[in-house]
Amino acid sequence: MKDLVENDEIILDTCGTECPIPVLKARRLASQLKNGMIVKVIATDPLAEADFQYYCSQSNYEYLDCNKKDKKIIIRYIFKNN
Repeated sequence: MKDLVENDEIILDTCGTECPIPVLKARRLASQLKNGMIVKVIATDPLAEADFQYYCSQSNYEYLDCNKKDKKIIIRYIFKNN
């Protein structure tokens, strides 16, 4: 997995991309994850928060939180194998 790992979280940087690319990148990453891993998405797309809330609810992942810092949106969720 080439994505960064920081504090036991997988970092998925989608900055500079817009819907639907951030979620598509997360879907591709899912094939490499193990149950219970925390994914931290860094995005700049203003729709990312709503997109990931929906993505998590549809995928049965646990949406943890969303924080905004400067112009970046930081979303965290727990990956769960279905």
